[in-house]
Amino acid sequence: MAVVLIFAKMRTGLKHAIRAIFFDIDGTLITNQKVISKNVISEIHRVRDAYNIPMFYISARMPKAINTVALNLNLNETIIAYTGALILNNNTIIRKSFIAEAISSKIVQEAINANIEYIGVYSFDNWYVNSDNYFTQREINATKVLPEYVAIENVTVENVQKIMLRDAPEKISAIVDKLRSHPEVNVFKTQANALEIFDNSCSKAVSVKYMSNQLNIPLESMMAIGDSEGDKEMIQTVGYGIAMGNADDSIKKIAFDVTSSNDEDGVANALKKYFP
Repeated sequence: MAVVLIFAKMRTGLKHAIRAIFFDIDGTLITNQKVISKNVISEIHRVRDAYNIPMFYISARMPKAINTVALNLNLNETIIAYTGALILNNNTIIRKSFIAEAISSKIVQEAINANIEYIGVYSFDNWYVNSDNYFTQREINATKVLPEYVAIENVTVENVQKIMLRDAPEKISAIVDKLRSHPEVNVFKTQANALEIFDNSCSKAVSVKYMSNQLNIPLESMMAIGDSEGDKEMIQTVGYGIAMGNADDSIKKIAFDVTSSNDEDGVANALKKYFP
């Protein structure tokens, strides 16, 4: 940690070199109470207006759930949903990918066999869940989106972009290695009780590389702020990868810098430091 922070201080003179910013949402932009603080909103608007820097949401959420956050902010029209399995510019699809139907069906069946409490299947702005349980209600509260309740084993979705599993940490730990044995998918343990699964062509690191090419901005001139395993490669990939104070130590160790937690205006504090 000390090495990372010292290195960050050595480069504070290069603040002007940051030409694009990517914000994770859950655990980063929003607090544990599922709101964006006034300080974070104010700092984002200040930096946007003063520095004219493009800013992007990059999230495992579906577009509709990203838009519930976007009501409070006025960022770029491009949103990166499902870690990049769906990228939209002004509601026009510019990139999409899907988990193959055979493998998505297999993963759902493995989750059913493991008696996983919450099984969610996502495609574009469609959200299918197996039951109305504690985890479903948590997702509704966080995203302000309502799912469709189905017998998940009977769902046939050709264009699956994310599968999410939630249960007690010990049950998630028991199934994660089996799911990661499928080379067709990327499996991220975004919380102790949550797994998010995408096509293996999708990750936030891949997405920022794609945006680097689209924007003609080098990766070393990009900032990305995040907190979870799904953000780790992205934080390593850009020049200014910032870990939230609430991130795991493994993420803080590889970050360019570490800010305060999502409940302590971590995003606002990072912006104040690099865009004074």
